[in-house]
Amino acid sequence: MGTEEQQLEKTDSSAPGSGDASKFGTFKGVFTPSILTILGVIMYLRFGWVVGHGGLVGAVLVVLLAHMISYTTGVSVSSIATNRTVKVGGDYYMISRSLGLPIGGAIGVALFFALALSTSLYILGFAESFLEAFHLNNSLFNRQLTGTISLVLITVVTFISTALALKMQYFVLVAIVLSLVSLFLGGGELKAPSEVQMWFTDSSASFETVFAVFFPAVTGFTAGVAMSGDLQNPRVSIPRGTMWAISVGLLVYLAIPVFLAFKVDPQALRDDQMIWMKVARVPQLVVAGVFAATISSALGSILGAPRYLQALALDNVVPRFLGKGYGSLNEPRIGTVVTFLVAEAGIIVGELDLIARIITMFFLTSYGFICLASGIQTWSGIASFRPDFKSPAWFSFLGAAVCLGIMFKLDTVAMVGATAAMLFIFALLQRRHFQSSPKDTWGGFWSALVQKGLTHLQQRKDDSKNWRPNAIVFAGEPSERQHLIHLSRWIVHNRGIATYFYLIKGDIILEARRAARIEPSTRQVISRIYPQMFAQVAVTEDIYTGIVNTAQAHGLTGMKPNTVIMGWGQETEDPEAFTQMIRTLNALNHNLLLLKYDDRLKFGKRERIDIWWGGLDHNGELMLLCAWLISTADEWRKAKIRINVIVQDEAQRNTAESSLQRIIQDSRVKADSRILLREDNGTTVTQLIADTSRESDLTILGLRAPEVSGDGGWVAHVNNMVTSLPTVLLVRASSQFEGADVLFDDE
Repeated sequence: MGTEEQQLEKTDSSAPGSGDASKFGTFKGVFTPSILTILGVIMYLRFGWVVGHGGLVGAVLVVLLAHMISYTTGVSVSSIATNRTVKVGGDYYMISRSLGLPIGGAIGVALFFALALSTSLYILGFAESFLEAFHLNNSLFNRQLTGTISLVLITVVTFISTALALKMQYFVLVAIVLSLVSLFLGGGELKAPSEVQMWFTDSSASFETVFAVFFPAVTGFTAGVAMSGDLQNPRVSIPRGTMWAISVGLLVYLAIPVFLAFKVDPQALRDDQMIWMKVARVPQLVVAGVFAATISSALGSILGAPRYLQALALDNVVPRFLGKGYGSLNEPRIGTVVTFLVAEAGIIVGELDLIARIITMFFLTSYGFICLASGIQTWSGIASFRPDFKSPAWFSFLGAAVCLGIMFKLDTVAMVGATAAMLFIFALLQRRHFQSSPKDTWGGFWSALVQKGLTHLQQRKDDSKNWRPNAIVFAGEPSERQHLIHLSRWIVHNRGIATYFYLIKGDIILEARRAARIEPSTRQVISRIYPQMFAQVAVTEDIYTGIVNTAQAHGLTGMKPNTVIMGWGQETEDPEAFTQMIRTLNALNHNLLLLKYDDRLKFGKRERIDIWWGGLDHNGELMLLCAWLISTADEWRKAKIRINVIVQDEAQRNTAESSLQRIIQDSRVKADSRILLREDNGTTVTQLIADTSRESDLTILGLRAPEVSGDGGWVAHVNNMVTSLPTVLLVRASSQFEGADVLFDDE
């Protein structure tokens, strides 16, 4: 399987061109399927029940809250659609191209099954109303038989031609309009109520229950978006058709409760789901409207579901043969067959209450992610997001939050079930190694988040208690310097930032291509040891000058490197230049961690860390902090820290012991102390250190900075200290390092 970016390119190139004259415009391709799905079976069979329980004001509030989701999602859809060409896949295409294939794939699979099973629900609704209208036995078998026949007829129509299916929707639209006219003309047998019910009563269902019953009525406004691959100009048709469908639907759903509240008794509204037939001037038109609405909703679903499957197949989320298209419109006939099988399974089951609840959650989840995608792209300010239809980020984020809140309020069990299913699909796609595309939104999101965080850090006064190790690691070929990568990981991991610099000595013009060529392999080697470490390859004419320049210029305000990690120049060919580099780095106020690595013993058994506390500047505090940081790594979890102090006589021993115990206690670092008396027998400090720490796995020594520029003797002096020891970490604390604040409490 290729990378996600390659898969996205394949999908985009596979989709038909947006300028095909045989495709559909705004009215036929977007507005009609959307409005017919909105004005569906809920409007005819359950909206009277909603008004009967909620009263005029309650029903209007339910409608407005539901359309709040419609408008925030519709605006988000329009914003994304006018920024880039939306091809086959509708909602799935938008989410996957904005938030990446793993998230988009999980939502896309859920949407396919939601639409396929929605076909079952709409057809079962038609079967039930058909049987009742003709006074036939409303048994499970009759519903299954009627539903199966209806599904076969609808599938045949869509299988023959999508254009024919869309043309049939005009007849459906006419039937719905006539039924609404018949309703508002009135003239039925019912009398007006003596008093208009304005709000919920004690005998009414709860607001949440009423909302849950009504909400599926507004979930169809993205039916036209699912036709994105069949539109002449999706960037124009999707926002226009979607927003017009939502607005017309809102007007209808605001007008009906006003009419019913003043014309029909609330009890009759609650008890009779076919109340429209008794109110309308021509009841037969209402029957025709019910039939047309249920069939049109099923038709919209069976047109949309295969196109989600086709987009998923083109992205290799599902087998590619499922996305095979036929004819000039690339119609997904195999996807239509699969949709038919899923819908037929739902019809055979017959009882889809639980599935219907999960379907609602799937739709709400997809709407929430669309809002999230639009909000992130607007908020992050990425240059590639320049939609013609602009909306504020807060409006999209509000839509995402409302979707989440309503999911929780409507049905917590269904929300958990839907979420678990999509997380399972997401995990499967992650295991198939779908990576985030460089074209998705997350890059811009993280960039914006980092930028705002750095701005905050720059304006905030430094707090020494919040000190974190932000390290630059200078080394050569990473495969030969793995010990420095390990050391950096032990000290920095999950606490700060570490950047590995591989400096190549040579002419920048001549070596630039080589540096660019080996940078990916350098990162690959490093990522196997320390995945969170950054890596750069650079060319410099002089290594020591390059180190100083990089240490001075690298980083951003608020996240400047504070620590330099590198190997100790034990065998440097130019000790004077090395000494000058150390003096300069010290003047730049970087903590210096120089590792003298024993190639034979390496880090030993990683069971003992020796610290030699000498009282040089802040070195002791930084040495103790480094020892503790290293000891928290998994490889060093059994290590014991021992702090060694050399005194000249017994009088100093007690004082040193007391001071050392207080330091250990106050620092909350688990360590042992050892006071060594330097006897007057000719033993040097260097010999005493070597004899004591010969078996140590890591010895940490404080480093005195060279006082004279170009003093090559300083390197020889340090070499004399470390030669007889195994692996040694030389530590030089910056003058700005407030070790006491990091290690100790304020008290």
